[in-house]
Amino acid sequence: MRAHLVVGGGDHSSAVTASVLAALTPHHRAARASRLDGPVDPVIVAIETHLDRLLAALDLPAPVVADLIATILPTELPALLRLARELAQAETTGHELVVDVDIEVARLLDVPQRVARAFAAFVPVVARWEVLVAPEGIGALPAPDTPVLTALREGAELLESLDTALADPMTTSLHLAAPAGPVGAVRRADADVLLALMGRTLTAVHPVSGAGVEHLPAPPSGPDSRVEHQDGRWFLRIDVPGVHAADLDLVRHDDELVLGCAGRTRRVRLPSVLRRCEIERAGVAGGVLTLTMAPNEAVWPRG
Repeated sequence: MRAHLVVGGGDHSSAVTASVLAALTPHHRAARASRLDGPVDPVIVAIETHLDRLLAALDLPAPVVADLIATILPTELPALLRLARELAQAETTGHELVVDVDIEVARLLDVPQRVARAFAAFVPVVARWEVLVAPEGIGALPAPDTPVLTALREGAELLESLDTALADPMTTSLHLAAPAGPVGAVRRADADVLLALMGRTLTAVHPVSGAGVEHLPAPPSGPDSRVEHQDGRWFLRIDVPGVHAADLDLVRHDDELVLGCAGRTRRVRLPSVLRRCEIERAGVAGGVLTLTMAPNEAVWPRG
């Protein structure tokens, strides 16, 4: 299965989608994703019904509850969950999937990882609700309903799978069909930065004129990071195509790296073998971030 996503929000997105589909059908079993409005996703139903009630019972200020709900239920969530389910179905049927994605490209590339993390963070809170917020003898908060825990886990899994697909050029082709002018330029810049932090590039850029499609080089498909060990040091290499050292911010937060560029960020989980190492040096060359890491003697076992 391969998905072909037309992004950018230009007026010619429908024409680009149709041309991509037409180019595929002579050689592949291709299908265009359904654009019909369907029932509300069960993940959203369960979270809206139950989590809102639990948060309200904590007697938090209304703006705080509203901010928490907005974090895990952004306006793009129904479309993102639908896209994740369409991708899963296409993988099952073996179809090539063509989708005109009606989500701002920066949000498409950024929101799945962020909301998946938020869902995953809520799982232990809900699972241990009474211990964490209502210890014995204190208050009478409502017990969490099973559907909300199931929904959080399912939502996290769907969004993580979507994020993984977006980051893999062998799974997902990204066709930018942005409007002309400054708006289109900004959307391309956002896409270039966010995809670079994911280790890939756009597949093609379709100008408004419909001519001269710009096909872009895609990095080789492979693991998100590569680990090597040499002379007592570990080397972690992460693709960041098109990014220069002066433009990249790097922060370590526990077992994750936070990569930043042009105001955009992405979290990359360290491979397990490097979680007890410290970063000695970091550099970018040829679109590859290389970290030199050494074992932290305080946490590595001795003997």
